Amino acid sequence: MASKKAPRNKSANSTPQGAKAANRREALRQQQLQAAAHQRRLRTIVIIVAAIVAVAIIVVVALGTTGVIGGKKSSPASNVTGAQIVPPNATADNTGIMSTLGTNKQAPILVSIEDFQCPACKSYETVYHPVFESLAKEGKIQLEYRMRYFLDNNFHNDSSVRAARAAGCADVVGHFQQYHDTVYANQPSTEGTGYTTDQLRNTFAQQAGITGSDLTTFQTCFDENQTANFSTDVENAASKAGYNSTPTFVVNGKTIQFTQQNPTEDYVMSVINSAS
Repeated sequence: MASKKAPRNKSANSTPQGAKAANRREALRQQQLQAAAHQRRLRTIVIIVAAIVAVAIIVVVALGTTGVIGGKKSSPASNVTGAQIVPPNATADNTGIMSTLGTNKQAPILVSIEDFQCPACKSYETVYHPVFESLAKEGKIQLEYRMRYFLDNNFHNDSSVRAARAAGCADVVGHFQQYHDTVYANQPSTEGTGYTTDQLRNTFAQQAGITGSDLTTFQTCFDENQTANFSTDVENAASKAGYNSTPTFVVNGKTIQFTQQNPTEDYVMSVINSAS
């Protein structure tokens, strides 16, 4: 009698269930490979970002030590030929000029540290200074301006220092605030374009209401750089105090921040009073 043949074992993969299991294992393997590749990409990105940040820090430090970011003094315009004048509304320590808009000597002093070529200063001038000036006229605050000129280094011109000196000359004839506002109103839309001598000497002065004998006095002061020493004192004092970005606002020696896009007088006073 013929013996029966034992049935042959079939491979697990030859069954539908085995094929599904193999497919699952392959899918899992592919997922693991993809996850590993993703982790490698993440590590590469982290390394690259860290390198970029490190380079950026080095650049910022280098710029700060060379005066590009408000560090060292820039080279002032030359031709200082006239007797030096301290603007009549200069602070006692020659670190700034007090606006004549307000007469309440008991009101808190809001110090505005600026550069006439600074675009951010122009933005704050547009949004905030109408509120500042209104509060000063109401006797609620006093305004002090400290005009820096370190952006001359950035833009390779001398517009900031010449504008600062011109503003000092405008104070000599009683028009500092008007001249200050006029310069900002005419700030070029392209950074670094600067201001021409004709603008600073003639156009801006007349727009600020300086006429007649006052205009002659202003122009002589401007031509002979008679406020050069004062402007340098302001620049050096601000740099020494560490006010190396513009605009910077200070009350009672404390730096404050204005952040609202549509500021009210109440909001501005709340920020000022927080430092009082």
